[in-house]
Amino acid sequence: MDEYNVLKKKEEKEEKRKKRGFFAIIGDRLKHGRLLFLLAAFILTLIGLTTSTYAWFTSNYTVSVQQIDVNVSSGSGIQISTNAETWKSMLILSDITNPTNYSNAVNHVPASTDNINPVSTVDDVFVNASTPSAGLQMFKGTVVSDETTGVSYLNTSAETDGDDANYIVFDLFLKLDFRESGTKQIYLTSNTGITTASGGPNTFIEYAGRMGFVILGDTASTTEPANMRSIKGTASSPVIIYEPNYDVHTQNGLVNARDNYGITGYQTSGNADAVPYYGVKAAFAYDKTIPNSGTPLNDTTSSKFKAVTPDIKTRFGNSANFPFTTLAVGVTKIRVYMWIEGQDIDCENTASGGKVSFNLGFSLDPPSTASPTATATSGT
Repeated sequence: MDEYNVLKKKEEKEEKRKKRGFFAIIGDRLKHGRLLFLLAAFILTLIGLTTSTYAWFTSNYTVSVQQIDVNVSSGSGIQISTNAETWKSMLILSDITNPTNYSNAVNHVPASTDNINPVSTVDDVFVNASTPSAGLQMFKGTVVSDETTGVSYLNTSAETDGDDANYIVFDLFLKLDFRESGTKQIYLTSNTGITTASGGPNTFIEYAGRMGFVILGDTASTTEPANMRSIKGTASSPVIIYEPNYDVHTQNGLVNARDNYGITGYQTSGNADAVPYYGVKAAFAYDKTIPNSGTPLNDTTSSKFKAVTPDIKTRFGNSANFPFTTLAVGVTKIRVYMWIEGQDIDCENTASGGKVSFNLGFSLDPPSTASPTATATSGT
């Protein structure tokens, strides 16, 4: 009888304890030193999940940069146009996307809710055989995981300068209409760069932004507009790649650099050098039927990637004009690209869903003093 009562009381006690809930049970056991190791391991696992990050954007995250603003301006002595006929000192988004610009105009801003996804490119000129027209070949990347090992690999697909592109591209005509001949040094204005658009949110995706310029060719300002528009460039057309905000990074970006690219030694701000990266130069896919045969995120195979050294870079908050290139007096046709560089360390999940403004200004005025916040490593 006594034994029966003891067992019954024990069962009643256990039933009451269960009704107190999961955390109460853990508390009871912690008092006796039980589950201590398990709980500690659980907490460490949570910390690991909250600090992990991925290059590019993975499919289960918002893969967009919303509310794209584009503004292009020019100072005294420079006129700009998207059709070589209507010349202005300032262009806004509607000027670039105007469908009446001219036949076969390359003027594209993603229209689907103003979203762009990360892409990557190098400074090689691609000539579209069907147009033909010279430009930068862009590649959209997606991260896939091996079903057996969980290792992340990169897939890429080529994108063209068309309606479905995940980047901004437009043809810009710059007119330097002077009595003299020769060339002029052109500067980019202090407001040129990529910033958070009004209203945010600020995810700091602008840290991974780039601009690119393909100098397609030039002609006299007296040339007929139709002939200006027909300038298409060649495989040897000069390319200029510009990286703004090169000296700042997010903490998650630094984790991404360490975990996916093996890059260390940088801090969140005040870096003296830009982080080196390898842009994508070819399309490639992971064959799931061949385990562990994919392209790792830190791959540098020359047939797939190429080291990119931006020709121009500026620090965050640059406040002075800086050198762009020299252009011939007359009219120069330039294909302008604006994108989020997928191979940049700050292009990772937590930076997705931001809102950015791309601003581009041209000037004949050099900085009033030597600018400590802008450098031109090369030009055309």
